[in-house]
Order: sequence, then structure tokens, then C-alpha cells
Amino acid sequence: MDTSKMTCLKKMDSTKSYELLEIAHNLGKVAKELKETLEKTFLREQIIEIVEGSYDIGRVLEAYEIFGGYVNRSFGIVTEKDGKKQNYFLRKYKRGISDDDILFEHAMISHSIAHGLSICPGLIPTREDATFVTPANSRSKFAIYTFLEGEDKYTWDNPIMEDEGYESAARVLATFHNASRDFDPGKLVREEPRILDMLPTFTDTFTTYAQQERDSKFHEYYKGKIDLIISAIKANTIPEQDVAKMPINPIHCDFHPGNLKFEDNKAVGLFDFDWSKIDLRLFEIGLALVYCASRWDEDNDGTILLDKCKIFMASYQASLTELGGLAPMNETELDNFPTMMAMANFYILNWDITAYYAEEDLNDYEYLAYLKHNVRLLEWIEANKGGLAKIADSLKP
Repeated sequence: MDTSKMTCLKKMDSTKSYELLEIAHNLGKVAKELKETLEKTFLREQIIEIVEGSYDIGRVLEAYEIFGGYVNRSFGIVTEKDGKKQNYFLRKYKRGISDDDILFEHAMISHSIAHGLSICPGLIPTREDATFVTPANSRSKFAIYTFLEGEDKYTWDNPIMEDEGYESAARVLATFHNASRDFDPGKLVREEPRILDMLPTFTDTFTTYAQQERDSKFHEYYKGKIDLIISAIKANTIPEQDVAKMPINPIHCDFHPGNLKFEDNKAVGLFDFDWSKIDLRLFEIGLALVYCASRWDEDNDGTILLDKCKIFMASYQASLTELGGLAPMNETELDNFPTMMAMANFYILNWDITAYYAEEDLNDYEYLAYLKHNVRLLEWIEANKGGLAKIADSLKP
């Protein structure tokens, strides 16, 4: 074979292979940085086009992403109109959310503000008098709100407040419930069912996930706890005759210190209504306390501070009595409070589990921590229903 006009494909030694591997690693880093830069640049330009093209609030001076959410993306924007600067809050909703879900949330917020809820951000209408926009270059929906001043002091997984925080947070929740009590959504219906309709579906859903083949720490732990979880769900029920005596009301459904603004130790604002729906008022109380009063520190993870629960519930009752509209929790609600605490924790467990199994690349250790927290809460609630019942009994007239 005449090889004079051919190129020899030589064997590559380990030194050359390593050099090329380093080049590939560096190219990967450059590509990642370029992708992140382009995404930020596109997002800024998209925000400018949305604000200046669809709203009459001036030109955009600055835009900042606000971190902390798991579902939607949030931004603080600074605009200037007629020489005056103004801060606004911009929400980019998760893909796939329905128009009705957004319209329900916006209608409920506007109704509540009109009926006394002065501590939440109001919606800024577009030039077409709509409450959200879907840009031509995006499948996402965007809405702009007034900017809620105050300090972000806590997160949902770092919720323990001073006593004054629990007192004022309960007043905020009572004010919202009272202001929203007569809200009529008309034909708007949230896609998520009410808690008592969701609970029966958890057994099959959770069992199906446990039967998957998945090599992860989360899945290994989950399979070991599935029987405990299913057994607890089946053991916690509320009689139909009791359900009939429980008020149904618009609820925030994500009420925790991370969705409150503070001045010193006092809650002065409430935001993030995108999980809101109409459901049992007692479910909101249970969910709020599972979020607000559960400990996350290593030595006490998955325990609930009963003294904080009592402060919160007493303040909620007193606030509604003072407002004179929506009635405080009644005897039937208080009798079923321990059971609803368990149900509220199942609701959060459902988020832990379905969010994890819906994705392939979520942080295994992060979601394992969430799962362990709520499994420990499950066990703690079952073991301490007597203590929860004592708090509820102390509030009965």
C-alpha cells in the first residue's frame, strides 16, 4: 500500500489524551458560562419589552432576580416615569399554569384588597386592562404587582420566629381570611382539588412512586417509609358530619414566614398567593402551623413547638373576634385540629414526593432532607395529638 498521500491515524498516548480532556473540560465551562450569560441577557431584555411594551409604568432602569421560590421566578424592577422612580414586583409563572388559575388568584387578591387586606401587593393592569401578559417570544405568563416593602427575615425551612412574629402572622392570616370570605370566583376554578378530595389519591400515587426502580438515597429511604406513610394517611379521617360544620373560605395555601414581610419582629405584609384556592379554613390553619412552628435544626428536626402553636391560634381567634366578620374557629374545627395537622403534613409530603419523582436531575440530598423532615413530622404528630388537642381545647369558649 502506497502511504505517501495518506495520513497515519496514530495511537494517542495518555499525555495527549489528558491534554485534550482538559481542553474539553474548559470548553464545557466556557459553554456553561456563555449559556448563563445569554439567558440573563435575554431575560433582562424580555422584562424590558414586557414592561415598556405592555404597561404604562415607565422605562426600566434596573431588574433583579429574587431567589427563594421553587415553582415561579420573581423579579424586582425599578422604573422611571415622569422623573419619578418606582419599585415593582414581576412574577414569571411556571410553564403550564392555566389562565384560569392565574385569573382566580388575581381576582381573589383584588377582592381581598377591596375588602380590607391592605398588606398584600396589588396587581398593576396592562395597557389593555389585563392582569397578566404572555409575550410572543415566550410560553410563560408574566404579571406585575406593587412592591411590598419590609424585610425578608425567614424562609419556609427556617421558620422559627419570636413570639411577636407568631402573634402578628396570625393577625395577618385572620385579616386575609376575613377580607376574602365573600369572594365569588364565578366560573373560575383552581385545578388543584380540596384537601379532603386530594387525600384519597395519595395512597395510589405514593405506592406507584415506591414501586419505581430508581437508584438514589431519596428512593431508598422512601421505600423504607412507604408503609408508615400509607398507614398514617388511612388512619386520619374526619367524619362527614363534622366536615359539614367547618367553614370553607379562600385560603393562601402557602402561608409561612418566607411569604411574609417584617418590620422588626412584626409581620407587615403577605405575598405569593399563587397556591391559593377555596378550601376548609381549618386546613389553612394546620398547614400554616406545620410550616411556621416546625423545627429544622439537626437535633430537633421534625418536631413542632406547641407554645408557638398556642400563641398563633389564640391570636388568630382574637383577631377574628375583633374584626367581627368571619367567625373564629368553631368547636368542631378545634375538635379536629390534631387530625388536620396530620393531613396538612401529608399535603406537604405530596409536594416532596411528586416534585422529586417528576424530575431526573433534582438534588438528591436536598429533597431527601425535605422528605425526612415531613416523615419525622408525621411520626411526631401521631405521637403528640394529645398535646395538640389540649391547645385546641384551651381555645374553646
